[in-house]
Amino acid sequence: MARGPIENDREGREVLENMRGGPGSVSVRHFRFDGKGAPARFLILEIPPGAAEGDHVHYADDRNGTGAYEEFYYVISGRGIATLGNKTYPVSAGDYWHAPLDLARGLANSDPHEILKVHLTVVLRAPA
Repeated sequence: MARGPIENDREGREVLENMRGGPGSVSVRHFRFDGKGAPARFLILEIPPGAAEGDHVHYADDRNGTGAYEEFYYVISGRGIATLGNKTYPVSAGDYWHAPLDLARGLANSDPHEILKVHLTVVLRAPA
C-alpha cells in the first residue's frame, strides 16, 4: 500500500519455477513505480542454492518475443556464476555488469548455503 510517495513491494513478489529454463525457483520482486520508471524496470532476484536464471538472449529485433531489453546487474549478497556470451565469470557482493542486446546472459547461484541476491535493472529498447 502506498504511503504518499513511499511504496512497499509486498504485492510485487512472484516465484518463478525454472526461470528462463534455469533449475530451481527464483524469487522476483518488482518495483513498479506506477510505470514512472519506463522504459526501465527495477527488480530484485533472490536465487537460492542450486537455482539459476537460465541463459537467454534479448535481441534488438525481439525475434524471440522476450523483449528488446538491456540488463544491468548488481550483486547485493551471495556468490554466483554470471554468463555473458560464451564466457562465465565468478561474481559476488559489489560486482556489477551490463548485458547488452544480442548477447546471451544468465546467472547461477554457486554458493551451497547462501541466497544470491541481485538488483536487476532492465531497459526496454525500441525493436530494431
